[in-house]
Order: sequence, then C-alpha cells, then structure tokens
Amino acid sequence: MKQFLKKNWIVVIILLLAVLLRLRLSVLTAHEDLLMQLGWGRQISLKGTLKGFYNWDLWGKGYPNHPPLISALYFIIYPLHSKLMWFLSSLGNFIALHRLAPTKFLWLFDFAKWFGQDLYGESSYLSGIIVILKQFMIWADLAIGGVIYWVCKKVKVNWKGPVLIYLLLPFSWFLSSSWGQSDQLSFVFLIVAFILLISKKYSGLSPLLYVIAANLKPNCVLLLPIFLYVWYKQKHSFKKLILGGIVAIIFTFWTISWFTDQNVFIYAFTILVKRMSTSDGLINYNAFNFWYIFFPYQKPYVLDTNFYWILSAKYWGWFMILVTSILSLKVIKKDRLETIFAAMFIAGLGSYMFMTGMHDRYAFLAIIPLFLVSIYKRKYFKYFLIMSTIYTLNLFIAYSPWQIVLEIKKIVEFDNFLTARILSFVNVILYIRVTYLMLKERK
Repeated sequence: MKQFLKKNWIVVIILLLAVLLRLRLSVLTAHEDLLMQLGWGRQISLKGTLKGFYNWDLWGKGYPNHPPLISALYFIIYPLHSKLMWFLSSLGNFIALHRLAPTKFLWLFDFAKWFGQDLYGESSYLSGIIVILKQFMIWADLAIGGVIYWVCKKVKVNWKGPVLIYLLLPFSWFLSSSWGQSDQLSFVFLIVAFILLISKKYSGLSPLLYVIAANLKPNCVLLLPIFLYVWYKQKHSFKKLILGGIVAIIFTFWTISWFTDQNVFIYAFTILVKRMSTSDGLINYNAFNFWYIFFPYQKPYVLDTNFYWILSAKYWGWFMILVTSILSLKVIKKDRLETIFAAMFIAGLGSYMFMTGMHDRYAFLAIIPLFLVSIYKRKYFKYFLIMSTIYTLNLFIAYSPWQIVLEIKKIVEFDNFLTARILSFVNVILYIRVTYLMLKERK
C-alpha cells in the first residue's frame, strides 16, 4: 500500500478531491423531487409504519409513484438520522464529561448542531436528512468508478484515466450530489448483474441483482431482452434461470408486502400498478431525443396519442424499441463482455431516443455502457465524450441550481429551444452512427 501511494499520490489526491467534491455539493442544493421524496419518507416515519403507504390520501398531486424498494429507502433515512444524532450527542457528552479538550472539538459540536437542526432553505426538511439520502447516490456513483476500475484491470488498460474521467465529468457528480437522483444506485446493481452473466460460478445471482435494479429504477426492465439473450448465449442452464427468476419474483413481492396487509398479488396488479403509472401522455419530458427535435419541452404540451402517419407517437416509440432491441441482440457474442456493454448501449439509448415520455436522466443506463465499450475500443471514446456532454447539458436545463448553470440553460433554450433541438438532432445522428459501427464489427 505504501508503495502504491508513493507511486500514485497525484491520482489518490484527485480521487479524494472527487469524493470531497461530492460530499460538499450534497449540502448545497436539493431538487424539488428530492424534497417530495423526503416528504413521503417523513409521513411513513410519523405514522410509524409502511403499511398503507400507497393508499394514504395525503399527497395531492405528488403522490408516491416509486417502487416499494426505493420508497422504503426514503423512510430508512429518518431512523438513520436519529441514530446518527444519538451517536454524535453521545460522543459530544463523552468528550465533555471526560474533559478531553472539548475546545479542540468545537467543529464536531457545530456539525452536530447543523446536522440535527439546520433546515434546508425555506423548506421544513433538515439538511442532515438530505445529506443522508444523497449518500446512497454518491457512494453508488463512486462504486461505478470501481466497476470501471475492474473493467480496466480485466482489459489490462491503465485504470487511472477512465476512472478519473468518470468521476470528474459533470454528469456523474451533478446527478448524484447536486440532484440526488437514484440512477446511479440502480445502475450499480444493473451493471453487476450483466457482468456476472459471463461467470459460471456467480451467474445465479444475476436475476436477483437485476430485479433489485428494476425495483430501484423501473426503466431497467427495458434491457430484459438483452439479459435473457445473454443468458442463452452463455449456455447457462434453464433450471438455474427459473430458480433465479423465482427468487427475484419472491424478493419483489416481499418488498411489496412491507406496504400492505392485503394479498400482495392482487395489491401489486391493482393499487401499485395504478400508483406507479404516472405518465400523463406527454410526448417528451425534456429528453434530448428524436421527439425533442420536433416537440421541445414547452407549453402547450404535446400528447403521445397524436397520430403520425399510421400510428400514434406512443406506438411508434414501442415499435422502435422492438427494432433497437433486436439490433442490440445481434452484437452479443459469448464470453465477450464488451459486446454485452454494446448491446446495453444500443437498446438503452434506443429506448431513450424513440420512446415517448422519456425524462432527461434516463440516458444514464446507456451512456456508461458506451464508456465501458470505449475502454475496449478507443475509437468509441470520442462518441462518448460528445454524447455525455450533450447529456450533461440536458441535465443542466432540467435542473439549474446555480447561476452559471442557469445561464447555460438560457443559451440552450434561446430562440424556441433552437440549440437544444440541434443537440437532440446530433444525439440521434451519433446514436445511429455508433449503432452502425457496433453492428458492423459483429461480422
């Protein structure tokens, strides 16, 4: 370890700065979505039970629409905050009672006071609660850096560049630390599930990890055809898939049982499905994709029930998902992890580009696989760099917590969203180009 630190001290310092940057940003801003999620968790904490959560008539328009697993996380942070406050108070009392130079620990007392009493802005939520919730996202973000490190070691590529690039690029720390979204949290389980598919020994864990990812972020389900096809290509036993699938289903219904005393099967397909079906039929939710070129996110809203030629926009989206999913399967080769990442990119970004009702953040599950492919084949890195920059700008106009970001938003939205529409067009063209290159390589 000493030799490693001596040899890589600059990299270690940068990594530490990347961690500190995330921790620092986590206390500065909180998106209104995050505050709404904290409200869900607070109501559970006040009632002292998860039971009936999705049936409570407390929410107005901001009713709970997230799966049980991630909803439980919003609750867990409250007792966790209480336990941490107890620990900090006990530590402070111990220092004071034993006269362990308490003046040397004024910073600790100040932190405990801030952590337990400071309200975020004009809200009624403690800053300490917000920080705790964001830690799950931040450490998942850092764990993705660990996955990138593992891939680099497997490919025998110097890990320093790729890991630092990921940790320092704005979309990574902005999404987890400033926004506090759960995309990285679900993606950790998703990418590990796909990686384990090439393992004979641990492939049986993949279905459970996959369903955990989907229970944290349902859009992971869009990659299910790839998951099943890779399982087939790897020649894993059908019996193991059935067993893993049963465990995954049991796990899902177990998490649902936390929230109801009713029959979980009936509850899942009536109350829960209704609650999680939140789309009001908009053709776009601020995603820089195909639909944004023609219908930028602005009033009046355009519905996906509008017909274009022989199908509605919604069904055109589903048709294109079928097309891009089939194309993604064509690049997969047995024991070739990079082809799995390529397939995740084609299907993942295909859903983002052509489905209606897409949010700005949903491209994450495709952007990172493209980055992983670029570790194997450097020619893809330039495409990743351009597309991740567009992705970052997309995030910035969706959430602008600082003046500099607000100025970027104004530029991007200027003249009837002209710049944003151009970026969307570039995004579509690059997606088609990269998909073509990946399909060409399979021959």
